[in-house]
Amino acid sequence: MRKIGFTALFTFLCFLPAFGEAQLCPNIDTQVLRVYCSKDSAYYHKPWKSPDFSNTRGSAFFFKDEINFPGASGLILTNAHAVSLAQSIRVSNGKEKRQYKVKLVGICNTADFAVLKMEDEEIAVYERRNGPIIPLELGDSDKLRVGDKVMGWGYPLGGEGISKSEQGEISRIEVASYAHSHEQWLMVQASLQQNRGNSGGPVLKEDKVVGISFQGMRTTDRINYFIPINLVKRIIPLLDKQELIPRWRYKIQFMFPRLKDYYGLEPDQGGILLDRIIPDGGPYKFGLRDNDILTAIDAHDIDSYGEIFLDSLQQKVFFMEIINRKKVGDHLAINVIRDGAPMKVEGEVTQGLPRLVPKVFTKANYLIFSGIGLVELTLNSIENLDKIGAVFRAKYYDQFPKVPYQKIVVISEIFPEYGLIESGSFLKRVTKLNGKEIINIVHLYGLIEDLKKSGAKKALLELTDKSRLPIDIENHSVIDSEVRTKYGILNMRTPGGFSY
Repeated sequence: MRKIGFTALFTFLCFLPAFGEAQLCPNIDTQVLRVYCSKDSAYYHKPWKSPDFSNTRGSAFFFKDEINFPGASGLILTNAHAVSLAQSIRVSNGKEKRQYKVKLVGICNTADFAVLKMEDEEIAVYERRNGPIIPLELGDSDKLRVGDKVMGWGYPLGGEGISKSEQGEISRIEVASYAHSHEQWLMVQASLQQNRGNSGGPVLKEDKVVGISFQGMRTTDRINYFIPINLVKRIIPLLDKQELIPRWRYKIQFMFPRLKDYYGLEPDQGGILLDRIIPDGGPYKFGLRDNDILTAIDAHDIDSYGEIFLDSLQQKVFFMEIINRKKVGDHLAINVIRDGAPMKVEGEVTQGLPRLVPKVFTKANYLIFSGIGLVELTLNSIENLDKIGAVFRAKYYDQFPKVPYQKIVVISEIFPEYGLIESGSFLKRVTKLNGKEIINIVHLYGLIEDLKKSGAKKALLELTDKSRLPIDIENHSVIDSEVRTKYGILNMRTPGGFSY
């Protein structure tokens, strides 16, 4: 059962087996699939080490999409967390144990879903052994209401056959944090049974898929969540251009009575205070500013808790759902009060910027130089660092970057070749190089290269506690050659180049 970071509450959703129950239709055990995945288990705090491999299981299902994949057969939907960093993906079903090769067509880690496709040569074998592939029909999740009954299918651990969880009741529809990406999207809470292995399975209402199972609460009974299928349908066209998904970073404050009084708002007036946005980030480029009071978005009034009434859902949701339903370039209008005066900020939705401490789904940015291993702090590396990671999380997780693309660069390892007997006290954030503030690994690497070109022999790293580490630029190649040889390090910096 996977533990999720700072709350330790979430575990990816799986349903308990239900033996001997009637099935939804005679094809369900070939429409819903078990996913077998071998994936990298990377050392994000020391990414220069060769990764381990882990084997995971999940669930998935056949679907059809003539708009985005015209004429394609063998299309499969599952969770991103089930196949992220996969080296090998295979599927089987509830009627046989044969495993079939599939390829990854596209993955959206931020919204935790992925599209797979069964290899063409495998489809013929699959249909010869199981009959024609009959994709499940995708429904309309915007029509879901609290109190509706839904059914889930999948392959939880503890058995080989398909399992059904029925008569789960929808208890909440809200914008909340996805455990895999820590991004906020719409999710649906339902009282379905949970167990490991069912992540990626379909949730159905009236024989149509209304969601994908993906996470649940470990500390409570029958509280779990699924991704609404309309969210998946909106993002599938952007799988190969995910830069068009607007990921705005901001901090807000609810408008309690004394705060309303301070800003001159009427007691029954709605709106929320925009506390902080990233300089040059998505909201800033759109035209919003710190201390704006947001009162409406696309003609939807925002209440004092940041919620709007969304007609399609027939309920209140967090105002960000309006932006989540758009792509970069779409029109948006936000009513604000700025310095006591009402105004409208209107234009095209802008692209966002990454977090100060992001969750990453590719290789980590790192650099080994002069016997010192440096890495950008990510949520992934925090999970690897145990107690030290908890300190980093408490200190930096909720902070905003001061400039675009700023990251926390930390010393993860000082190799013996550097010359320190005890290095644990230096495993901290690096703030400056020769007095210049470090923005990220890319910036640090550029500063070092400039020093090398200028003929500098030494340089000085400054850490958060004002301690200092000299680095030997003149002899770094000798030191790093020893490090590379002794510890079998293949790449002294991120292979393929740094990423933002």
